[in-house]
Amino acid sequence: MELNDKTVRELSLRPGALIYFIGIGGSSMSGLAEISLNRGYRVAGSDISASAVSSKLESLGITVHIGHDAANIDSSVDLVVYTVAIACDNPEYLKAKELDIPTVERGIYLGWISDHFEKTVAVSGVHGKTTTTSMLSNILLNAGMDPSAHIGGVLPGIESSVITGGSKYFVTEACEYHENFLHIRPFTGIILNLEPEHLDYFKTFANMKKAFISFAKGIPGDGYLVVCADSCCALRCAAYSNANIITYSVKREKAPCVKNALGKKPVAHFYAKNPVIRSSGGGKCDIKTGYSYTLTRDGVELGTAELSIPGLYNVSDSLASAAAAYSIGCPDDMILSGICSFTGAKRRFEVVGHTGSGAAVISDYAHHPSEIKVTIDAAKQNAVGEVIAVFQPHTYTRANRFKRAFSKALASADKIILTDIYAAREKDTGLISSKDLEKLFLRKKLPVELISDFGDIANEIKNTAKEDDIVLLLGAGTVNKIADMICE
Repeated sequence: MELNDKTVRELSLRPGALIYFIGIGGSSMSGLAEISLNRGYRVAGSDISASAVSSKLESLGITVHIGHDAANIDSSVDLVVYTVAIACDNPEYLKAKELDIPTVERGIYLGWISDHFEKTVAVSGVHGKTTTTSMLSNILLNAGMDPSAHIGGVLPGIESSVITGGSKYFVTEACEYHENFLHIRPFTGIILNLEPEHLDYFKTFANMKKAFISFAKGIPGDGYLVVCADSCCALRCAAYSNANIITYSVKREKAPCVKNALGKKPVAHFYAKNPVIRSSGGGKCDIKTGYSYTLTRDGVELGTAELSIPGLYNVSDSLASAAAAYSIGCPDDMILSGICSFTGAKRRFEVVGHTGSGAAVISDYAHHPSEIKVTIDAAKQNAVGEVIAVFQPHTYTRANRFKRAFSKALASADKIILTDIYAAREKDTGLISSKDLEKLFLRKKLPVELISDFGDIANEIKNTAKEDDIVLLLGAGTVNKIADMICE
C-alpha cells in the first residue's frame, strides 16, 4: 500500500512499531532514522555498502543490512520508507508490496514526522538552506530549547546532521526539488531566496515560483512566513500567505511595503546595521574572517552579532535564523549568543587544511552560479595571493542551463581547474560535456584548464599553489575528495 500526502496523515503507528529504511546510509535517511528511533519506534534498514554512518546507526541499536535483499523484509515490518533513487526492481521494495506493507517516499515521510512536533520550522530557498538550518539549530541549542533537527550537512560541535531533542521544536531543511517541501506543514516557513534552479524537474521558472507560493500558502494563519526582502521573487510569495510575515534584509533598514493575503503588514523586520568585515588575526591566509554587525528589529538595536563565517550572504542567513528563532519565542540575548557561537556547517566555506606549500584549502558545496560567485568573492576577501577554483559541475542539465552563468560566476578566480561533470541522478546523453564548458570559458578568456583525473588535479595544485593562495573545491559531487590528496 503506497501512502501519499493524505493517507500518510491517517497512519497510526504504535510505540515500538518497526520502520524499515531502504538506503538508510544517506544523509537525509539516516537523520530520519535517528529521529524515528528517538520518537519511540524501532528502526532497521539497508544500504549498498558499510560506512561511518551505518556504524553510527548500529551503535544506536539500529539493525543495518549491507545490500538489498528481499529476506530483510517480513511481516514484522510496519512501514517501509524509500527514496526516489532506488531502482524500480529493488527487492526490498517489491517484497513490501507483496506483503501489503505500507510504503512511503522519504519526502512524504519527512512531512509526517514533522507533524509530530508542535513547532516545526522549515527552511526553503535555492541557496543557504544548510547554513540557515544549522545556525538556527545552534541558536535553539544555545538557548536550551532542546530542538530536534534534520540538516543537509554536518553541524560542528555535535558532528552530526541530525539532532534528536525532546521538545516541541523541529528544524528541517525544506528542499524544493520534486516539490518535496510541500509535504511539510510548518509553523514557521523560511524563504531565503528564489531564482531558477532544478529546471530538469520544474521545466520553467514560472512553475518553480508556483511551488514556492504553494509552500507559503501551506503555513497556517497563526504561524509565520520569514522572507528575505532582498529577493524580489521570494518577497512576492508573501502576498499569497495567510501567515504572519517577518521580513529581513542586509540592504533595507525598514520593512518593505508588502502585505499577506489578509492585507496585514509584516509583524517584524530584522536588519544588519553597519556590517563590517572582521578578522581574528593570524597568518597570511587566516580564513576566520567574518562580519560584525548590529542586529536590529524594527529599528531597535538588539546587540552586536559577531559572525565567524565570511560573506555577506552568511549575514543574510543569520538574519533569517534570528527571525525564525524570534517567531518561536527565543529570547534576543540567546539569538545573539547562538549567532556568535556558530562556526559554520561542513562543506560550506569549510577550511579543510593546507597544502605542503601553505595554501589554504576550502571545500564548498556551491554548485549554482550564484553560490559559486559569492564563495569566490568571500575567498577574494581573504586571499593575499591567488584564488584557485577547482570546479566540478553537478548534473548535465544544470551545466547546460547555466553554462554562461558559470563563466560569469567563475570569472573573478585567478585560476580555474575544470573537471568532469558529476552525473548524480542523470545519464550522459551527450547534451554537454566539460570539454564544451572549457571551450566556452576560453572564448570568454578565462584562465581555465580541463583536468579529468583527481590525481592529476592534486599534482597540479601541489606543484603550483603558493603559500598565500587559496584553493577552492567547488561542487556538490565528489570534488571534496581532492582535499585528502593535497592537504598535509
